[in-house]
This record gives sequence, structure tokens and C-alpha cells, in this order.
Amino acid sequence: MEPATSRWARIGPTNRKWLIHVPPGGLCLSAFVLVRNRRGDVLFGRPRPHRNWPEKGGVGVWRIRDLARDGAWTLPATHLLVGENPEHGAKRIARTWAGIPNPRPRLVGVDSCRMPTGQWKGVGRRRRQVYHWAIGFVYEVQASRTPRVDPGWSELRFVPRAQLRSLRIGREHRDFLKYLTPTR
Repeated sequence: MEPATSRWARIGPTNRKWLIHVPPGGLCLSAFVLVRNRRGDVLFGRPRPHRNWPEKGGVGVWRIRDLARDGAWTLPATHLLVGENPEHGAKRIARTWAGIPNPRPRLVGVDSCRMPTGQWKGVGRRRRQVYHWAIGFVYEVQASRTPRVDPGWSELRFVPRAQLRSLRIGREHRDFLKYLTPTR
């Protein structure tokens, strides 16, 4: 994650003096759901290539293949739909990707960072990675049982907090663990 700059972020007409505009890779608004059980364990899924990802998950199957090949785990998350309220998006994610029938998400943080898209622009010494601006609304949801597994996951399980450090987490999702609230 890169540090913030001393210029204002803006979506709209270019003014190079004091504004930074959306990076070439665009801007994405997403919701991340930290699903926890009564012990405070966190739900992670191991993605597998499936046709659900592009439409329901906002992620290309090629990226899911990379995650599956690397054995990476991710949080239930996806891009918001156009005009969708972030809380509604968190409910949709909890139902669709985590199998929680009546989720009651609670906002625990909003994250903003510049991230690589996986694409490159230019050739030779002028070759540069393409970045996008990612804004994530982070919600916490309580689950009373282990959720059913969606076809987009090869495995879905609760991971104890003590084991999170050694878990292979993909897509920068480890960054969102800083929003975990203390367990009661």
C-alpha cells in the first residue's frame, strides 16, 4: 500500500496543479465481510475457478486460477453494484458467498489504497504496472454455524485468530484483518 500524497484525490475533469485523478486502472468500490463465529474465528474461503466469479464476485476467472494455483485464501468480498449501498452489498456478500441467511453486517472500517491491477502498460524500460484506486467498506457479521459452500469455493472454513499469521491470504485481504474487533 502506498502512502497518501499531499494532493487531493478527485474523480472528474483534470486539474494537474493540485488534484490527483483516478489512476489508469480505474476505481473500485467493494465490500469486505469479516464473518466470525462465537469464538471469534474468521471465515476464509479457498477460491476455485467457477463461472460465478465474474458475475457474482466481480473477479475474472483468470485471477481466481492464480489464487487457486497459489493455494491462497480470501475473505468473502466483491465489488459493489452501480448505485448499491455498501451495507446492502455486505448483506449480499454474506448471503451469496458466505451462506448466511439473515446477515446483520456492522461497519467496522473504510479502507482506501492504490493497488496493482495485474496489468502492464508500455514496453522495455517504459513498462509500468497499471494501478487502480480501491475503496473497501469493511463489515463484520456474526455466524452461528459453518456456512454452506458456494461452488466458487473449494473450501470454506473458520480460521482461529492465532492461525491467521500463517495462513496464505491472497488479493491483499490480509490488510483487512486490522479491522477485526476484539472478541467478547
